[in-house]
Amino acid sequence: MEIKSLRFFSSFEEFNKYSIFLEEIKWNIEKELLKDRVLKYQKNDHFIELSQDFYRKNLSIWDLKLEEVVTWFDTMLLIRRLFILLFKKGIKTSQINLILEYPLVFGNHMRSDYLIVSDRLIVVLEFGMFNQDEKRSEERYTKKLQESINYRQLLANMVQNQIEVVNYVMIYRPEYNRTYSEYLKENIAYNNQELSRLCAFLHIHIEKQNELSAIEQLKRLALIE
Repeated sequence: MEIKSLRFFSSFEEFNKYSIFLEEIKWNIEKELLKDRVLKYQKNDHFIELSQDFYRKNLSIWDLKLEEVVTWFDTMLLIRRLFILLFKKGIKTSQINLILEYPLVFGNHMRSDYLIVSDRLIVVLEFGMFNQDEKRSEERYTKKLQESINYRQLLANMVQNQIEVVNYVMIYRPEYNRTYSEYLKENIAYNNQELSRLCAFLHIHIEKQNELSAIEQLKRLALIE
């Protein structure tokens, strides 16, 4: 049975193959306002395709804000970097499912940004943009964190107790100023640091699940002899 979502990827490799278009169009997480970025990129083929799929798959009773599509591109770019970090950690990314824009069952039409699923582990991953020019950014982060907690609780209530459901919020910053054609090096370093923390978080939880597998338990028994 198909899992309802904007996109379902059976592995990080599958996601990486799909999202290669971001490299091809040289996508940057730009400092410009989201509404201005929409005007610039809304005629992009992938932008149009994802917008149409949102309605075709009936993901919400509310209309899609085109600014959301821009943030999908931004976060997919970050996920591509995360894939490299996980691979370097030795995590079997071919066995991890990635779900984009998952409408929560009995969630009053709320949608999670991403679900990362590995064996008996579900990670509710939410992203939030932090722009130094924006006001009340701390309040927005707190709201995003609370949403993430709510999503985790909703999912945890619907799955078996043996399934571990955890949540994580990553705040990222713009990396490129299109107006002045310059990269924001401090923000890039900040994002990479936050991705490393997310990678460490995932590594801990995935390894904990791996240790509970039947083969790992047998290996531990072999050490007793």
